[in-house]
Amino acid sequence: MTYNVNISNYRVGLTAYDQVDAICSEYGKKVAVIIGNHGYYQAESYLEEALKDSRLNLSQPIYYGGNCTYENIEKLKLMTAIIEADMIFAVGGGRVVDTAKLLGEKVKKPVFAFPTIASNCSPCTSVSIMYDENGAFVRPEFLKDPPICAFIHTPLLAKAPIKYLWAGLGDTYAKYYEASISARGDELDHPLSLGVHISEQCAESVLKHGLGALRANEEREVNDDFEQAALTIIVTTAWVSILVTLSHTPDYNSGLAHAIYYTLTTVPGFDEEKHLHGEMVAFGVLILLLVDGQQAEFKRVYDFNKEAKLPCRLADLELDIQTMENYLEAVTKMGDIRHNPYQITVEMLREAFVKLEAMN
Repeated sequence: MTYNVNISNYRVGLTAYDQVDAICSEYGKKVAVIIGNHGYYQAESYLEEALKDSRLNLSQPIYYGGNCTYENIEKLKLMTAIIEADMIFAVGGGRVVDTAKLLGEKVKKPVFAFPTIASNCSPCTSVSIMYDENGAFVRPEFLKDPPICAFIHTPLLAKAPIKYLWAGLGDTYAKYYEASISARGDELDHPLSLGVHISEQCAESVLKHGLGALRANEEREVNDDFEQAALTIIVTTAWVSILVTLSHTPDYNSGLAHAIYYTLTTVPGFDEEKHLHGEMVAFGVLILLLVDGQQAEFKRVYDFNKEAKLPCRLADLELDIQTMENYLEAVTKMGDIRHNPYQITVEMLREAFVKLEAMN
């Protein structure tokens, strides 16, 4: 079997933007800049300084539309700045980058990622997570290529609101528990085996560096913990994502924690703006580990969540066991758990939820 492994290059640290002109000008001069609500304006001064003598000609910032939706991408495709551009810069968080990645594929233009928060692996992955206009999850859109290069400016990331790193830690350690369980019992080919083995670092690095990274972020400084955690969130997780979907169904890339998250996005009145993706996935990992009977790992993650103030009970997400009872069956029907090594039942979920609630 032939594998086409295409992984983003990346530049890291205080001088990450110094390489932008040399790397990107090979693809032309005209740049369409896709931005979100906040991140670009934090990155703007760093970019201007790095590109003051550049050969690149950047467009006026183009707002991505508020969510990663097919409708917003269709609108962006028609914009003159996009049509005339040689390349696309995505400056912002995960949904901004995901929008730009799918847009780039549709208009056949290279994409470069400039993450402004350390919360997700979007800057280095070849998938866009799609939502509808109401903010509910629709599907993952798997792409041919990830961004050509991610410019990871760690001082910029350290100035971002701490909630994004905080949530990103939970989403990152989930990659190990979900990938390893999804692959359990299968005959693993080379990329899948490599991806699953690398995924262990998603958990180990977060549990080792996460608390120190949060302290650094709170002080708006970069230390080794912060850099290691940021690279694990943005790069390591992306490599796992790409490797475990090269020759298999997408289910290797997800699992019960994400099935719980996507179900929660459908609960009427649930505030996704208040409760971030990774925050909810971190809670889902606790249920995953209880369902899977991994008591030692459950204790490690539970203790970490407690110290990091990540969710350890439904009340932390402004939910209760009665509300969740109405959605347990929906969780069992999520595509994320199609490739679980055993069938997950409503009874298993109920038992795990009750056990977790009794601990708090």
